[in-house]
Amino acid sequence: MLGVLVCVIATLAQQSAPRIQDKSEKSDDQGSTIRVDTDLILLDVSVKGSDGRSIAGLRKEDFEILEDGVKQQVALFSTSDVPLNIVLILDTSGSTEKDVSLMRRAAKRFLEEIRPKDRVALVAFSQTVQLLSNFSADRNRLDHALGEMEPGSGTALYDTLVVSLNDLFRRVEGRKALVILTDGVDSFGQSTFGQVVPLVDKSRATLYFLELDSEKETLARLLLDCENDKHFKLSRKQMRKYGEHYEKANVWWRDADYCALSADQRRLLTEKLYELAHDELTELADRSGGRVYPVAGNNEISGIFSQIAAELRTLYSIGYYSTNDKRDGKWRALQVAVVGKNITAMTKPGYRAPMD
Repeated sequence: MLGVLVCVIATLAQQSAPRIQDKSEKSDDQGSTIRVDTDLILLDVSVKGSDGRSIAGLRKEDFEILEDGVKQQVALFSTSDVPLNIVLILDTSGSTEKDVSLMRRAAKRFLEEIRPKDRVALVAFSQTVQLLSNFSADRNRLDHALGEMEPGSGTALYDTLVVSLNDLFRRVEGRKALVILTDGVDSFGQSTFGQVVPLVDKSRATLYFLELDSEKETLARLLLDCENDKHFKLSRKQMRKYGEHYEKANVWWRDADYCALSADQRRLLTEKLYELAHDELTELADRSGGRVYPVAGNNEISGIFSQIAAELRTLYSIGYYSTNDKRDGKWRALQVAVVGKNITAMTKPGYRAPMD
């Protein structure tokens, strides 16, 4: 299903950089961005009670920030009244034709549950990254853009994250979030997990993944004979990823003909690629202060979108000036807590200091 190339097109390997196909008009409200002092460390913090529900109504004095174990003074505090910039990303790769209508309905429900002043950009991806709508608070415009979503083949997940973090958020400041519906099995494009990690660390954006469970259906089509027009192949990028993680010393995978692989080999490669995908989604979410929501069945998508919308509505924006004024480029660990209450605060685990 998702995350797998139907066929490998060699000429596409020559593309120089991930690109986004813009099917939208320019943002209708670019003037609403918020610009802040670049020395201010800004954090978006979600707070949940023991029952897992998001908690609103907290005050500045309820929060404590520790940087490398040293308490910091909160200099900026705002509640969910501050508008949020959201990139909603939908994976339409592989055999998703029957699921596109469901994805569209779930996405519309998500748009209904976020606040009217929040701005959303819509992105769909398969082999290419397609901008359906730039940032807008116009729900009619966004609904229309969802109608342009079409299924494709191949999963350029990391290209999509790169262009979203680099291009879409480049001129947008303030609170940011990426909400991504995918199985996470990257199979196409030039970008790698290793290239995405530093972008996530640098960005203020929080990443939320709805992780689709497509392994069983994907494997069934990977096991089909290559003469069957419904078969899937693993892409060269996927073969390389498997080999570099699990069989560096034995490079049979470099020139392997997928169609000549045994059923057991195909099962093993698929299992390992899905394990890697889950681990990488989890790391990206953790590094951003977000989370991964497993999706066991497509009927769960709308409910999970509702959970994410509820969390986004109650995010706290907290800023401080670090007591460590060294500009050494080193990693600094962060902890945010709610003082004296049995509730949990979540944000990104740290940031990298600037360098002169």
